[in-house]
Amino acid sequence: MIKNVALIFPNKFKGGISSLAMQILHHHLNSYNDVNCDMYFMENYKDIKNKDAIIITLQYENDYFNVINIINNLKPRNPNAIFIGGGPCAMANPMPLNNYFDAFVVGEIEGTNIMYDLINKEPVENGVYYPKLNDFDTVKRIYPKLFDIQDYPLCQFTHPSGAYGEAFLLELGRGCPRRCKFCMAKNIYRPPRFKKIEDLKYIAEEGLKHTPVNKIALISPSVGDYKYIVDLCHHIKDIKENISISPSSLRADTITEELLKILDLKTLTIAPEAGSESLRKFIKKDISEDDIFNALNIAKDNRIDKVKLYYMVGLPNETEEDIEEIIKLSQIVKKDFRKVEVSVNPFIPKPKTEFENEPFDLNSKNTIKYIEKSLKKSNIKVSYENFNSMIVQCVLCRGDSDLGEIIEQYNKPVQFLKYLKKEEFLNNYLERIE
Repeated sequence: MIKNVALIFPNKFKGGISSLAMQILHHHLNSYNDVNCDMYFMENYKDIKNKDAIIITLQYENDYFNVINIINNLKPRNPNAIFIGGGPCAMANPMPLNNYFDAFVVGEIEGTNIMYDLINKEPVENGVYYPKLNDFDTVKRIYPKLFDIQDYPLCQFTHPSGAYGEAFLLELGRGCPRRCKFCMAKNIYRPPRFKKIEDLKYIAEEGLKHTPVNKIALISPSVGDYKYIVDLCHHIKDIKENISISPSSLRADTITEELLKILDLKTLTIAPEAGSESLRKFIKKDISEDDIFNALNIAKDNRIDKVKLYYMVGLPNETEEDIEEIIKLSQIVKKDFRKVEVSVNPFIPKPKTEFENEPFDLNSKNTIKYIEKSLKKSNIKVSYENFNSMIVQCVLCRGDSDLGEIIEQYNKPVQFLKYLKKEEFLNNYLERIE
């Protein structure tokens, strides 16, 4: 008997269509002869009815408001469905959603039948957290030590509105070899695993046959850390004339003349994270000022005239001097480039990181405004996320199962935050965890 499955991205279509997790899950589930899986987003999930399983990918904590709405809306019309959550939030801390899902997948599904077994309501020993049956801390994470070509989606859904536009998503590997103390991905996807160059070349060739686009987006926490990145890029350029290559992220210390030339970038994006070398060393960002200026010089030589810099504020051990260094570094960069944009957001102490017990600094809001005002004089545009949404993200990533009912009752981030402040619960989630 065919099992009908709904795979949901709990936000807008333009975000979901660029999600590699959605592409991989859709491909994986439809590889079974007796499974029929369709994709849904916020715009069309209300069409779902009489499914055997409903799978929701949990990529961002702030989607929890949507997630609870979706589940409450779908349960009456899908009375026999098992509700399954997965993704980075499920791997880090699914507690706020305990009362809404039957199971959470803790890990990566490639090379397993874990999803198939769950859809068929078969018991699974490793890699699954059942809120009513076992303890999250005792669940053994699952992950493939090697990636099989068969597990990768060659025929992908694309759309101009996606984060990368109409592009084929090519994942170089998973996990990160770097040491950043604030990074959750480094820990939930360890050990770092890159794919074989021969496999990536094959996936790129076949992918462009099945997904007719003019762009390949390279997906990895640090694209430049892939040993054969230049060889791969040359191969991609040979596959199709006028193909463009877009890296998801590049570290300053991996940027070379050869790499920038073949990527044909119009904007160089660097994430120093902190303004001073001493703070970068403390958070183990492991990027020196020399690395940053070397990357900028290479960019200038390649006629790149726009630079985007990413910073965090409110980091542990941060001083006023560190903030001044953000301003100073950004102004120095502006002297050599036509356009410089700065993105600055508050540090959030994520679970499964070395900084998970650190406090969230509410004064970061004033710091961001100060940086914006200071850089305005140098004609540098400063962007940042809504500060209240960052506070909410911190609460949700540290939350327990009690939060679920509060999210359901106060189902807008502003109302949710107002309630936590009124009941004097907020500081419990923002203070240092002893």
